[in-house]
Amino acid sequence: MEQSQQQTLQNLGFEIANKAIENAQLRAQLSTLQGENEQLKSRIHELSKEESNDDAN
Repeated sequence: MEQSQQQTLQNLGFEIANKAIENAQLRAQLSTLQGENEQLKSRIHELSKEESNDDAN
């Protein structure tokens, strides 16, 4: 295989590796945001229950 083809394959390999890292980082961010979202939904639910109790009194 000629050197330019080897260089192209190597560059593609680096690009794939970088995309895999980026993908992993984005998945971690997504997981964090999903966790925060669940916490916020729970808090909203708690607040709406408190508001219902306040309305009943």
